[in-house]
Amino acid sequence: MKKPTDTAGPKKPSSSLRWIILIPFVIVLGVMAAIVRQDESNANDNKSGKQTATTGSESSEKKEIRKNIKMYVYAGSNEYDRRGLGGISNLEISVNNASDYPIDKVRVKIMYIKANGSVHEVKYEDFHAIKPNSKATHKIPDTKRGISVKYEIATIKSKALGLS
Repeated sequence: MKKPTDTAGPKKPSSSLRWIILIPFVIVLGVMAAIVRQDESNANDNKSGKQTATTGSESSEKKEIRKNIKMYVYAGSNEYDRRGLGGISNLEISVNNASDYPIDKVRVKIMYIKANGSVHEVKYEDFHAIKPNSKATHKIPDTKRGISVKYEIATIKSKALGLS
């Protein structure tokens, strides 16, 4: 005689085991969905916040540059020629803009100094539209008197920095 065969087929896992696996899986999916939604929400909220933060940091950066403008915008000269009895030739004055902002106008005061140390003549040279992190150079007309030159920045104007 034959043994009775099991017609039920392979044993199915119990329903409680199925729920033990399914419930944590659903919870993990729900948590992940919540995190993604929160990140999207924060990204949308921060769009205007980032602009404000950038504007705020940019404003404080501009204040710092305005406060120390002579460190960012400064003048220099080349090795000019001096004549034996007095006179300056081949003088070039440069204005450096080491800031990240354009400078609209820089006025440089140029003083020609006599042998006794007094000022012979004062001239002004205007530099316009100096780009950020760049240098502008002007050739200065020769003079028949003076043995040396002193120069300094008289004024700086920049709409971008709020300097008028």
